[in-house]
Amino acid sequence: MPILRPRSPSAPARALAHIESLDRFGIDLGLDRMEACCAALGRPERAVPAIHVAGTNGKGSTCAFLDGVLRAAGLRTGVYTSPPLERFGERIRVDGTDLADAQVPGLLEAVLAAAPDGMTQFEVITAMAFLHFRRAGVEAAVVEVGLGGRLDATNVLVPSVAVVTTVGVEHADYLGDTPAAVAREKGGVLKPGVPTVTGTSGEALAVLDARAAAVGCPLWALGREFVLREDGDGRYRYRGPSWDLQGLEPGLAGAFQAHNLAVAVAALEAAAGAGWPVEPGHVGPGVRAARWPGRFEWLGEGPRVVLDGAHNPAASTALARALRQQGEFDRLWLVLGILGDKDARSILADLVPLAHRVVLTRSCSARAVDGDELAGLVAEHGVRRPGAEPDVATAVDRALAEAGADDAVCVTGSLTVVGEARAHLRRLGWLGPG
Repeated sequence: MPILRPRSPSAPARALAHIESLDRFGIDLGLDRMEACCAALGRPERAVPAIHVAGTNGKGSTCAFLDGVLRAAGLRTGVYTSPPLERFGERIRVDGTDLADAQVPGLLEAVLAAAPDGMTQFEVITAMAFLHFRRAGVEAAVVEVGLGGRLDATNVLVPSVAVVTTVGVEHADYLGDTPAAVAREKGGVLKPGVPTVTGTSGEALAVLDARAAAVGCPLWALGREFVLREDGDGRYRYRGPSWDLQGLEPGLAGAFQAHNLAVAVAALEAAAGAGWPVEPGHVGPGVRAARWPGRFEWLGEGPRVVLDGAHNPAASTALARALRQQGEFDRLWLVLGILGDKDARSILADLVPLAHRVVLTRSCSARAVDGDELAGLVAEHGVRRPGAEPDVATAVDRALAEAGADDAVCVTGSLTVVGEARAHLRRLGWLGPG
């Protein structure tokens, strides 16, 4: 009888495992390592014109709108976002196609050969994205900031257009504990002569205005240089410095997406002014084609499931408002898991009052909060005995089993929870193969 030996991991599996191991370096903000790596790689970040997207909320949706319109304009696009929901390749996409696992080893090997000591996981992945875009012949890149802006690895870019979607207090240990302090960090993406658009207001906008004046770049603000108004029937009219577009129908659900739509269209108008081949006629088809999984994403029927990665108070407030407006279900089951560095009390205050039943769970993230801790906070809203399950898949199964055909199950609180729920629903046949 032949001796059966365990199969060794494939090259893609080994590469992905190595990337996962780099998490031990954690967060170490700064640009020196990234600058050195990019220089050794021959400056791939300068090979492709880019739109650089910072902000507290709405970055991913804004990137999706930008990608949709740029592809409608016939451009070969590259999109870099984080975190992924189900698989690594979601982070780095070309023309809407995820990076294949088979492409990971070659990119990783090239980056590690150029990397100085101490490169963080995010820095390595960012360099891989820039290198992949150059190799793939990308004509227009959309690059999302990871954390903050000023010292984020992506800020080695000198983009054609910069974006700051919104500003709110997050990651206070790194960015500061006031909107003004956070705005100063996110405003680090503003660069001399680079047109910038923002959807923020108040003291944060004042900080960005001061930054724009200091570095010498034009800054367009929502409600000032550009506006978006609802035309009715889910359609919108955009007016900017030179564009006036009517009948825009966003492909992303939720009234809160109007804000992201406005910021994206303004960024596209600015890009057109910077010489990009984007015309007003590309905008309607492009925003209608936009898709962004895990953000107010509705699946199935009887009961329906809505997946939304609301992980901070601004996002949970927007989700609660959207659920009230949706109004197409009888009762709501809430499947909820939150990470330990988030404002759980505020998130629960927005969402728990809407729920007929709450099922608490935790993702596989080391930062996930235990159900017992969340149960104490849920009790503040009169829910004395919320359901609790040890993992996301079991929590989703329980909610689906208990909910009626006319009810809805909302999975939220963390993108890690949403990603695990989405993978489980795919296994159950609610989505096509990944």
